[in-house]
Amino acid sequence: MMDLKRFSSNSTRKHVIADPHVQGAILRRVALYAFAAILYYSVVFCCTVFLSDRDGTSTDRMIECLDDAITWIPGLFVILPIAAYDLLATTNRFAGPICRLRGELQRLIAGESPRPLNFREHDHWSEIAELFNEVRAELLVLREESKNPSGPRKPADPSKEVVDVLL
Repeated sequence: MMDLKRFSSNSTRKHVIADPHVQGAILRRVALYAFAAILYYSVVFCCTVFLSDRDGTSTDRMIECLDDAITWIPGLFVILPIAAYDLLATTNRFAGPICRLRGELQRLIAGESPRPLNFREHDHWSEIAELFNEVRAELLVLREESKNPSGPRKPADPSKEVVDVLL
C-alpha cells in the first residue's frame, strides 16, 4: 500500500499531503466529478445499447454492456490513482507554502523563529515568504529593543518629541 504521507527519497518534499483538510477537499471534489462522469458515460452507453434496433434479449444487451465495460474499467483503475497522485503533487505547490507559513507564524509568536522562511523553487506565492521575512526581521528587532534594559530612547528635550510627532 502506498504511504501518502511520504514522498520518495529523491524528492525535496517530505510529505505527499501537505494540508489534509484542503487537499482532501480538492480530492473529494475531483472524485465526485470523476464519479459523475463515469455514471454519465455508463448511462449514455447503456441507453444507446438498449435503445438500438438490435435483435436479442435484454440479457444479450446487458452482456454487451458488460463486455464493453471490461475494456475501459481496467484503464480507469490505472488512470485514477495516477491522476490523484499528480493532483496531490500539484496542490502541494500552494498548500505546502501556506502550511509552512502557518508553522513559521506559530514559531514566531512563540519566540522560536530560528531562520527566515523559504519556499521551494516551484511553489506558488513565493512573494509571501519575502513579505513574511521582512515582518519577521522587524518584529525580531522590536523584540530585541524591548528587552534592552535602558528602555526606549527618549529625546533630551521634551519639546523635540512634540516636533517629532508633528512631523
